[in-house]
Amino acid sequence: MRQDSIQRSAFISSMIDVIDRGIHVVDANGRTIFYNKKMREMEGMDNIDLLDKRLLDVFQFHPDEQSTLLQALALKEPILNVQQSYFNLKGHEISAINDTFPIVVEDVVLGAIEVSREITAVDQEISSHKKLSSFDHWAGKSPLINQMITEGKRAAASEDYLLLCGEAGTGKELLAQSIHLERGLHESSFIGLDFRNSSDERSKKFIGELQGSNRKTYFMGHAEYLSIELQRNLAKKLLKEKNKSREERDYFILTLSEDPIDAIQSGKLLKELYYVISERTVFVPSLRDRKEDIKELAKYFIDQFNIRFQTSVSGASEEVLQLFNEYDWPGNVRELEHMMEASMLALGSEDVIAYSHLPHYFRLKFDDPSSNMPALDGTAFMVKEGKASQTLDSFLQEAESYYIQKSLQYHDYNITKTADALGMSRQNLQYRMKKHGLKLKG
Repeated sequence: MRQDSIQRSAFISSMIDVIDRGIHVVDANGRTIFYNKKMREMEGMDNIDLLDKRLLDVFQFHPDEQSTLLQALALKEPILNVQQSYFNLKGHEISAINDTFPIVVEDVVLGAIEVSREITAVDQEISSHKKLSSFDHWAGKSPLINQMITEGKRAAASEDYLLLCGEAGTGKELLAQSIHLERGLHESSFIGLDFRNSSDERSKKFIGELQGSNRKTYFMGHAEYLSIELQRNLAKKLLKEKNKSREERDYFILTLSEDPIDAIQSGKLLKELYYVISERTVFVPSLRDRKEDIKELAKYFIDQFNIRFQTSVSGASEEVLQLFNEYDWPGNVRELEHMMEASMLALGSEDVIAYSHLPHYFRLKFDDPSSNMPALDGTAFMVKEGKASQTLDSFLQEAESYYIQKSLQYHDYNITKTADALGMSRQNLQYRMKKHGLKLKG
């Protein structure tokens, strides 16, 4: 019977891996049972084992959204055609359209299955009521951002094809919008397609329809996600457009999420496409390279969300700003924006963002600056003169004590919640607390 179960599981895993849709199955407690190859690709989780892990321990959702898988578990009914954006463990944003179904047997919810597809961006015109970002909306005064704005305005004064390079979340599309408006073009003539979220069929159609028509800007994001064949088609199309008179030509802006030379060497970018599009290149700096702008950016987002939420948050504490300066920001400015939004929604009646208001995934990376709890001594990890500074047994005991302390602190010293989070019984937790001499606060 055991062998039959193993074979059945292997058959199911092999079957869902060949499906060209993301498949994620969880049990009634939100722990992953199946997770196919396509979903790993979509969510950037190739090297991470998700089996038997809780969904909320792996992914971070926006504060005003809940996982569609967890919703299906709670509601006991399908949730269809829902677009959702969330963050993986690396802080990178994922966007997908989900169809989610609870698995119910005799009115008992056994789990849920989610079928996800990548968002197919269409070349839709930005409607007249939606405002694009101008250069006036850029926050920060660092040398790198000033240089980028200067180069962007120079590009706006030219008729050149334009390549924008920068990591995901740095604001390449916002820069393209600023250049578009700087040229005096109407907002409705900015047309965009993100190749990262587009099928080959849709990308091929988009490239085939590129043509001069009343001075529009065609924004094409993440060219490295195009197949080499489609990159070759795009290069030919752009060369053909370049032969038209300037009065007949549209503006073309392409983006890359990495250095173009590196992309060419790794085979992600066709050299011919690079030569055609890079008449002018502007690099958009990462947030970790312009950390002096973080305070101003945080204030900018607070002001924006104050308007949206009808609140009067005055700012972030100095301790929070210090943590922001220590953080590496893999999601760049977009991650900071989501961070401020989540923190403001967690504020309640307070008007200053503190450590306790920051998202869970961020707090797990840092100690609370206002806490008197002892932190692990960094020398515990050191080996000097060929000999460990403490035995493995001793270190594991210290690490366990520290981890339990931090878990208790995070759950406001609630034994039940802490035990559940650590995956142990109340009795087991209380035994370990006694063993390590840990006491409840107060």
